[in-house]
Amino acid sequence: MRVRNLDTFYWIASLGSFRAAAEKLNLTQPAVSARIQVLEQDLGTEVFEREVRNAELTSDGRRLLAYAERLMNLEQDVLAAFAASSNIRQTIRLGASETIVSTWLPDFMGHLSQSRPHLCFDLRVDSTDNLRNALVAREVDLALLMGPVAEVSVTNCELCAYEMIFAASRDIAGLHATWTLDDIAGQSVLTFANNTKPSRQIRELLVQNSSQLPDMTTSTSLGALIRLAKSGMGICAVPRAVIEAELAAGELVPLTTQVRLPEIAFTASYVSGSPANKLMNDISESAVAFLEDRLIENIYQV
Repeated sequence: MRVRNLDTFYWIASLGSFRAAAEKLNLTQPAVSARIQVLEQDLGTEVFEREVRNAELTSDGRRLLAYAERLMNLEQDVLAAFAASSNIRQTIRLGASETIVSTWLPDFMGHLSQSRPHLCFDLRVDSTDNLRNALVAREVDLALLMGPVAEVSVTNCELCAYEMIFAASRDIAGLHATWTLDDIAGQSVLTFANNTKPSRQIRELLVQNSSQLPDMTTSTSLGALIRLAKSGMGICAVPRAVIEAELAAGELVPLTTQVRLPEIAFTASYVSGSPANKLMNDISESAVAFLEDRLIENIYQV
């Protein structure tokens, strides 16, 4: 019996479908099916029900899964034990929000490559909602997102929190000495996508405390929001950390206002109990240690 067939079985059982396992293993579905067919021939029993649509385990399949999990955990233990000398490359499917990518993630990945040279990343930049769904569906191994993720199966490690501010081009910022919520609602507000927590909080704040309905332009791209704000389209409501360069250059000006927006907090989140659980925890703790001396007053210092 080949170990790769047992590995394939584990991922089908864990991800819930042959298609998802094929994507995880970079195989075609026929190749995945062929491996399971060989495994069943070797064991002399069926491990998946044939009459159901999803990859549902038979009684023998459930019994086999316990052994497959032990094998996967042992594989991770071996890789961890020989991390310093091993030539085996491990690919981590990493999901990250654009706020993290725009601030410290590239530096952290470069830093991590020094201690773990054989660790590779398949990076996915997406909104928090999409990353949360991908994590629960096990389409990513580790997610750096606005957290925590409220799922029993997910472990959350606190990373950082960012101050949110209102900022605009110099011409718009100069319209008022001190901006009220009514003043802000009178401009187009540029912020995170509609389905995000910061966007909902800003909309509720403006609706409840101004005399007019807010005009909000939302996007999953912080870069696009910043460019729109610089062009004079409106007021951006974004983390201060991602517009430090624009503030320093005078391209954007923070609004003088007594309104305080809630901070946005980020976590490193991963599925508990997976074979790569210890590795995900190690990477998360490395990120916390990396940020300890570099995140000063919620601003990333290179």
